[in-house]
Amino acid sequence: MVEPEHNETVDPVEECLVKLANATGNAVLVLNADINADSFAKVVSALDNIGTQKALSLILNSRGGSIDYAFGIAKAIRGRCQEFEVIVPDIAKSAATLITLAADRILLGQFGELGPLDPQVLDRAGGSGRRSPLEIVKGLEYLRDYYIETFDLMVRLLLGRAGMDVPHTMEHATGALSSIAGALYNSVNYRELGEAVRHLTVSQQYANETMRRWSPLDQASFEAVVETLVWEYPDHGFIIDVDEARNIGLSNVKPLGIELEALYYVVVDREESFVCYALPEGYEQTENGNDAAPAPGGNHGSTTGSSCE
Repeated sequence: MVEPEHNETVDPVEECLVKLANATGNAVLVLNADINADSFAKVVSALDNIGTQKALSLILNSRGGSIDYAFGIAKAIRGRCQEFEVIVPDIAKSAATLITLAADRILLGQFGELGPLDPQVLDRAGGSGRRSPLEIVKGLEYLRDYYIETFDLMVRLLLGRAGMDVPHTMEHATGALSSIAGALYNSVNYRELGEAVRHLTVSQQYANETMRRWSPLDQASFEAVVETLVWEYPDHGFIIDVDEARNIGLSNVKPLGIELEALYYVVVDREESFVCYALPEGYEQTENGNDAAPAPGGNHGSTTGSSCE
C-alpha cells in the first residue's frame, strides 16, 4: 500500500477495504446505497475498473429499491467473476436480497439480515407511503378461508341438530351464506388485486431466474426458497437471519467470522450512500488483455478512482 504524505489523512473505510481485499485475496466491492439507476451505474463503473476475475466479494448494505436494477446489478457482477460471495454485516432487504440470491455464498453478520421479496408499491388507497401488494392477496385468502370455515361449521350444525341429509344441508348452508359471501367479495377491488398479483409475480420470476442462473441450489430447492420469500412472510420488514435463512432452504448462508466482522462494520458505518472497491496487492486486471496491475492502495476508492463516494 502506498504510504500517505504527512499532510494526508487516510480514509478509514478505504484502509479497511484494502485490509479485507488482502485478507481474502479477492477484489472487494461495496454497495452501501438504495438499489436504483444511480447505484447500478456506479457498480458497473466500478466493475469496469476492477476487470474480469476469478472471485469477487460484495459488501452489501441496502434497504432495497428497484427489483429491475437489483437483477441488473446481479447480472453485471456475475458477468465479471466465476465465484461470487455477498457479505451482509447489517441489512440487505427487499430488492437487495435478490442480489444475494445470485451468490455462491452469503455471509451474514451476527445482526445481519435479509428480507422478504414482496415489493412495495404506492398506496392507492390515498396513503402517502407504500404498501405490500401481499396485503391485498392475503386479504382475499382470508376471505376465502373465512367462508370455507363458516360453511363447514354450518353444515356440521345442520347435520347434527336438524337431522337433514347431506344434499339439503349443503343447499341450506349455501343459501344462508350467499349474502355474506357476496358482500365480502364485492368489497374486493379486482383491478388492485390484479396489480398486486402482477407485482408479486414479477418479483417471483426475477428471483427464480436469478437462482436458476447462478445459485448452487437445485431447482426444486430454489423454487421453494423463492415461494417463501415472495408469498409467505407476514411483514415486509421480517428479519431473515442465518437461522431463518437456513430454515427456508438457503443452505449457502453462513455466519460471518467474528475476526473480520469489525472491519466489515467499519465499511458500512456511514449514513451517506456510496460505492467503493479495493484490490488485493499483486492483483492483475486481465479483461481485454490488459495486464497492468493497479497501484496497490491506489485506484480503489470510488468509481472515479478517488476515495469512497
